[in-house]
Amino acid sequence: MPETVYVIGALPHELPWLRMLVALLRHPDPNVAELTRQALLYLTRSAAGRPAGGEPEALDNAS
Repeated sequence: MPETVYVIGALPHELPWLRMLVALLRHPDPNVAELTRQALLYLTRSAAGRPAGGEPEALDNAS
């Protein structure tokens, strides 16, 4: 019997995406889980407006 787990801030229509994400992170093939983790890092960085490669932004000291 499945347990109910509450996710704060998740809307009901987002639950299938969260289930898929957890399934990918728990995938038996470690390459799938690692690729999923890297995709999440990429999305987090791009949403924050930082460069996707994890490299610091170049500073313009001329002004």
